Amino acid sequence: MNTPQHHPDKNLLTEYAAGTLARAPAIAVKTHLHYCQKCRLEVRQVEEIGAALFLNSHNEQPAETTTANATEATHNTHFVKLMSAIDDMEIPNESSNTAHASTEENKIKHTLSSKYATLPELVKKMMANHPLTWRRSTKNLRSASLIADQDQYAVSLQKIRAGSQVPEHEHLGDEMTVVLKGSFSDEDNIYQEGDFLAKSVGDKHRPMASSNEDCLCLSVEQAPVRLTGMFTRLFNPFISIARV
Repeated sequence: MNTPQHHPDKNLLTEYAAGTLARAPAIAVKTHLHYCQKCRLEVRQVEEIGAALFLNSHNEQPAETTTANATEATHNTHFVKLMSAIDDMEIPNESSNTAHASTEENKIKHTLSSKYATLPELVKKMMANHPLTWRRSTKNLRSASLIADQDQYAVSLQKIRAGSQVPEHEHLGDEMTVVLKGSFSDEDNIYQEGDFLAKSVGDKHRPMASSNEDCLCLSVEQAPVRLTGMFTRLFNPFISIARV
């Protein structure tokens, strides 16, 4: 596994650790954390700082209360609520018993092909519980919706055909992308497995997948993108995943 070179900014990691990040962006951050030890450590450090502040603001607690205890107390608030919210999105709320959990695991194993075996568990669970319908967005780009209209975001898979390029486009809202398999490049950099890319309103780029394999990404987008090339703008002004 490659060591990611592109990460969420500190504000995103802090909001994630505090449990205040919206659920859809939190999915992107959690997916990146699967690949990135550096960011996992940063999240842990933020949690420990929060625990220390928790101790300082609760002087009535016994002196022997440790940072670990405070961290656990902190986890029992916003962060746990955020993780529970993500779990509610990824697994149908039918039963919480062990037998059902085992059934869910078997369902994932039998539903997804072996080529997805190394993906983060969170992504695999969403894929298994939301039958993928791949739609052609452009000649070289396919999209499959995972969660639509979640916190004003849509969560999807994006697949760029090996060696091909997506038309230049402009982002009309915030978008977070995590590379799951393969790699792609744009005018600014090269993005490989686990890398996290954030785009804001007005940002433009033209991604191109590496020649050796398709590039599969998790995308969390706030709005469609607009094609900006002179020719493509004439016949296909917007590309977007289905929000159903």
